[in-house]
Amino acid sequence: MASKFRTKDGGEVRVGDKVWARVWQESDNNPWLITQHPLDKTHLILKEIGGTEERVHHPDDLALYYYANRQAPSGG
Repeated sequence: MASKFRTKDGGEVRVGDKVWARVWQESDNNPWLITQHPLDKTHLILKEIGGTEERVHHPDDLALYYYANRQAPSGG
């Protein structure tokens, strides 16, 4: 069974799930695919879907920076 990770909004995700980042301007329109790091089992790789960027993260970072579901932009 794959490990479960929490996201900023408290959702549960696993390797193979998509998450959305709302803290980086360039990532507002693309989700990120969670993949297992091939060499370091204590870290994950997030691959930008529709883009070329990859980020290496500790699983705890998901709880700080990423949402399980896309959030509507907050307007004023």
